[in-house]
Amino acid sequence: MNKHLKLILKALPLSVAMAGAALYVTSRYEIGIDPQKNTCLNWRVFVVDRYDTKVDRDKIYAFRSTQMEPFFPNGTKIIKYVRGIPGDRVTVGKEVISVNGTSRGEGLLLAARLGKSENRYIRDEIIPDNMFWFMGTSHDSFDSRYWGYVSSSDVVGRAYPIW
Repeated sequence: MNKHLKLILKALPLSVAMAGAALYVTSRYEIGIDPQKNTCLNWRVFVVDRYDTKVDRDKIYAFRSTQMEPFFPNGTKIIKYVRGIPGDRVTVGKEVISVNGTSRGEGLLLAARLGKSENRYIRDEIIPDNMFWFMGTSHDSFDSRYWGYVSSSDVVGRAYPIW
């Protein structure tokens, strides 16, 4: 057997293992970038674990947008905190947004920018099954107070801030 063939045969298992590892990593993880000009989280770049779709309150997740036009086309990946899970009580008022009686945000600052009355968004309701309430951390976050719930089928995965 010639020298080059021996080297190839020795390198083949390592090459296959490395290719398999790369395939696993790229199928499981993706980089998420917050597309908003004014970010509503303290970070802009995230690693999204597409295999981690079990949603927990107060963790950060990526989801595909619906109902967020004209700000974001349907299907845009958005990253925010989950502040409410099925069965939680959400109260949206002019001054305070609360989940289960705990304040999670202030006011409806974007109502005028959306061309709507604040009264359109005021509500007190229970989050339905398979739905989640997402919010940013800034007072002007475009979040569930304006567009409602996110379906579990739109959750992409848990997001981990990296920058």
